This record gives sequence, C-alpha cells and structure tokens, in this order.
Amino acid sequence: MVRILGIAGSPRLNGNTALLLDEAMKGAKEAGATTNKVILCNRDIYPCYGCDSCRKTGECDIDDDMDKLYNLALASHGVILAAPIYFNSLNAQTKAFIDRFQCIWARKALLEKEITDPGTRHARRGLFLSTAGADDHRVFDGALRVMDLFFDVLDIKYYERLLFFRIDRKGAIKDHPTALRNARSSGEHMVVEIDRSMGGSAD
Repeated sequence: MVRILGIAGSPRLNGNTALLLDEAMKGAKEAGATTNKVILCNRDIYPCYGCDSCRKTGECDIDDDMDKLYNLALASHGVILAAPIYFNSLNAQTKAFIDRFQCIWARKALLEKEITDPGTRHARRGLFLSTAGADDHRVFDGALRVMDLFFDVLDIKYYERLLFFRIDRKGAIKDHPTALRNARSSGEHMVVEIDRSMGGSAD
C-alpha cells in the first residue's frame, strides 16, 4: 500500500494552500493510497536551537511533536507539502518544521546511516503546492531552493510542483480555472508513479 503524507504549512486554516492540499490528498486516496494529513499550526513545534547535538547522535534534543513527524515523513512513500509564500520564501511555521530536519541530515550525511527503507527508496516522490499574492513567478525562487534541499534530505529524488501567483485573498484559489483540478490530478499521478516504481498495485 502506498503511503502518502500531506503537510499543511499555512497558519491560515482552510486557506488557499490548504484547499490545494485537500484536493491533492483526495487524488492520492482515489489512486489507492493511504493518506495522513498533518496541520503544522496545530502541532507543538519549536524552532531549531542550533545546539549541534544532533551532529553527534542524529537525534534532536528538543521534546515536542517533531518525533512523530520525523517517523511519518521517513516512513511515507510520498510527501505532499503545501505552504504559502511570505517575504519571498516559505512561511515561518513551514520553515521551522523543515529546519528541524537538521538531525535527519546529520544522521544521513555525517553519521552515514540509512534513513529510509532501501527497498522502496527509489520510489519516493514528492509534491510541492504553493500560492503567493505577488504578481511575479520569481516570488517562489527562495522557497524552491529550500524544497530542493528538504526533499533531498528525505531521499526524494524527484518532485512535482504547482505554483500559483496572484493568489492573495483567502479562498481565491477556488476562482482559478484549473488549480484545484490540477492539484487533485497531481496527487493521483504521484501515487501512480510511486506504485509503478515499486512494481506493485496501489490497491
């Protein structure tokens, strides 16, 4: 069974990226995946303290909800992250979440430990969904650099992205002619691709 983790990064519940994520998750479920959605602003997540203890142990010393989220991210075959753009990069809640994966990077790069299942690692895929109010597609450039690094740490070698600018008002994404349909299709396509790479059936 293909396992998909959806991450809602926005502090605005039921906002534009949350709507995109819900559609992508519907598509993934329709393709036969089991899905699990995490809303970051409902979780207790502290920012990275920069203490560097993880460089020795591969573990984070902070006691919060991230322990569960590490396990979900590493055990899932696909990750869908949806987050808005704030000041030309990811919003604070999403960036804090990603920064906390420094311990996973240390575990992988410094301690040379395997962080994902070798049998399905090649099939891991990701999807990034984002909106921005600015009238310039370059507003996503900073976030894309962060997402490249984040998915690389998670052993995700390829990911698709759906980026929508000029989307500012809450719910404005519903007025876009194709956005929600595209998100649903992308969620479905990702599961089909993962399933094909694993050589099985998503059902």
